[in-house]
Amino acid sequence: MQRAFLTLGILFLFACQQKVGDVKDNNFNRAELLAQAADNIIMPAMEATYMTAFNLQNATTDFISNPTASNLLIAQEKWKLMASNWQNINMFNFGPAGEMGVNKSLNEEAGTFPVNTTKIENYILANDTSFNNFDRDARGIYAIEFLLFGLNQNLTEITKDYALSPFRRDYLKACVNKLNQQIGQVYNAWNGSFINEFKSNSGTDIGSSISSFYNEFLKSYEGLKNFKFGIPLGLRPGQTAVAPEKVEAYYSGYSLELAFAHWSQLKNIWEGRGLNGKKGIGFKDYLATISGGNALIEATEIQMAQIDKAFGNIPHKPLSKNIQDDFEKVNVVHTELQKHTRFFKSDLSSLIGIAITYSSGDGD
Repeated sequence: MQRAFLTLGILFLFACQQKVGDVKDNNFNRAELLAQAADNIIMPAMEATYMTAFNLQNATTDFISNPTASNLLIAQEKWKLMASNWQNINMFNFGPAGEMGVNKSLNEEAGTFPVNTTKIENYILANDTSFNNFDRDARGIYAIEFLLFGLNQNLTEITKDYALSPFRRDYLKACVNKLNQQIGQVYNAWNGSFINEFKSNSGTDIGSSISSFYNEFLKSYEGLKNFKFGIPLGLRPGQTAVAPEKVEAYYSGYSLELAFAHWSQLKNIWEGRGLNGKKGIGFKDYLATISGGNALIEATEIQMAQIDKAFGNIPHKPLSKNIQDDFEKVNVVHTELQKHTRFFKSDLSSLIGIAITYSSGDGD
């Protein structure tokens, strides 16, 4: 009996391997998908984010030199624009944006939230701007947000803090300079030799461009679901209560807009749509060349429409306020994202024959 089960298991494994092999050998031109992604999605997004980070640096320099309410307001608006553009690149954590020496990925280095305000204040008191530590929750985009928007402070109160504290000015300047340097490093590497390396590596094996691209796309999707909704809603394992203060962009109140921008870029990648709105080749087109792919496309886009609808039903106010005032409307977004996981994850991976190379701990 055991031998019979073993034989069946081997035959099943062989059949699965054959199925993946069949997918790899279809006629889809993966090089075209990679070229569309590199030329019309990744590079324009990287350039826009780099430029808005540079503009944020200029605005904060002006504010630090002359801490007035009007200069602070300009810096706040530049931060919002930069954070919006960040949503278009936070899923490209491979190649130059991947693990680099002792550093983590660009997303972890620059995009960690929620930040630890106690750590930030302690580094300011110590006048420590070295960043010679592993406290990624004390620097990056969302540390800059806290420094520019404060906690329940108006423009006059925040401006006064900077006028009275040169150490605070130093820490803000160091955070912004570090962010600009990190994003610039990744952008310049893509703009150099890496873009051609990415486009030419058109296999589907682990480490190939499409494997890295797909896996980081998927991780970003799960980050949207779990970190931007699941944790603030109190729905992750071990949580016993809502945690609205853990939303992205808590201090600026810009969380809902950023979450939707994140979702919109994921849809763009699915469709192969560039930032200019021009449609190209994406994962959707890849599926259309595979047996069973069109049925999955239809099911995927039906569920995507449900997510769009759920986003549209959330009142236009900070996500933290919505969690407190309209919990169920925010919860519906998380529920629909949860339902959608199988389409982007197990179903898509299975049909296009690309292995999932990370552990999400998501149970999906």
